[in-house]
Amino acid sequence: MQETARPWLASPGAPTTRRVLVPSIHAGREPWGVRIELRTIEGVGLAELEKAADHLADAWRVPIVRVEHGKPGTIVIRALLWDPLTTTTEVGAADKSEVENSTDRAVSSWLVGTDQDGTAATVRTSDVSGIVVAGLAGYGKTNLLDTRFAALAPSDRVQFAVIDGKGGPDWDFHAPRCFAFAKDEPERAQQILSHLHNLLTVRQHLIRERLGVKNLWETGPSRTWPLVVLIMDEAHTFFYESKGADAESKQRDRIARESARIIEELVRKGRNVGIQVVLATQKATGDAIPTRIRDNCQVAISFAQRTSEAAIAVLGTDITQYPDAHPRRLQNPDYVGVATLVADGRPGYTLVRTPKAGPDQNVQRLARQTARLTADPLVLLGAAEPGSDSVLIVRDRRAA
Repeated sequence: MQETARPWLASPGAPTTRRVLVPSIHAGREPWGVRIELRTIEGVGLAELEKAADHLADAWRVPIVRVEHGKPGTIVIRALLWDPLTTTTEVGAADKSEVENSTDRAVSSWLVGTDQDGTAATVRTSDVSGIVVAGLAGYGKTNLLDTRFAALAPSDRVQFAVIDGKGGPDWDFHAPRCFAFAKDEPERAQQILSHLHNLLTVRQHLIRERLGVKNLWETGPSRTWPLVVLIMDEAHTFFYESKGADAESKQRDRIARESARIIEELVRKGRNVGIQVVLATQKATGDAIPTRIRDNCQVAISFAQRTSEAAIAVLGTDITQYPDAHPRRLQNPDYVGVATLVADGRPGYTLVRTPKAGPDQNVQRLARQTARLTADPLVLLGAAEPGSDSVLIVRDRRAA
């Protein structure tokens, strides 16, 4: 409500008239509290209501009042009895049932978690070749990747390769469901990357002949032509170039540069043949992930960041226009497991509470139960022998 005086309309000596403006509102009940849509009026907009949020919370006797832009000309006010972003959830039976009954949906759309309204938030993963997940240690990166693994592992239309730069036990339980697995061993990591590069080359030559299309996503992944997901945790480990002059340093430098070259090709060329690279790192700045790789990844997710530089590196400069969703505000322990991302069907950036993947024993059990589905994608194409890194030479008919 606003009172406006219009003295310039009054005759000299006449009393000043005032007009009371009452914005139209629409209120509705939500599981977390009350949602109010308010039409903006002159002098009352987002900034004014944000300043009044704490006073409204006291007046309405609720813990939190959150204000944000809605449709053009409207402001959305949320009076929350509880905050979905600070309420920890676990992957429940409903989620597992959804995965089992609709693997198409799990492959093409990543159910990341719930937003600040408590509704499901997803990101598209079909036609995507690169995903960057960044954030401070201990804030939810590995847990998020665990939930993605759990959603896809029951499908024979997905195959996994994991390269764990941590070198610890975090990914050991996943190994039975991976056709390729390595820890923080640059030489072994490069072997896996070379194998995937061979797969990229063969699929590029065979896609029209085998699938009758130029883009796998026109038909979708299949058992013989699965989506290949490469997960690189603490990916920066494999991009570090040594500056030493001794033979060992030169060898490490050569491996790092070759690994970066292959990953860049996988991200640039893997989309239409069904190869997807997921790079997880604490900080996605150029000294950790080469910008030519990072900036070609179509999906970016950030947990808590300590600096604006780190947030901009992973999410882009637009994040500065969304202070309420900025990863720097997620450093509070209450926000462990909360990430910033661009969610499907939502403008700008969205804060999302990611669910807990459950105990490690659940992941181990799932990997063992689905291990029978594991297969080398090159072998499925008849382009390599089981257990071999070799690849058949596929000639280009136009050059024959």
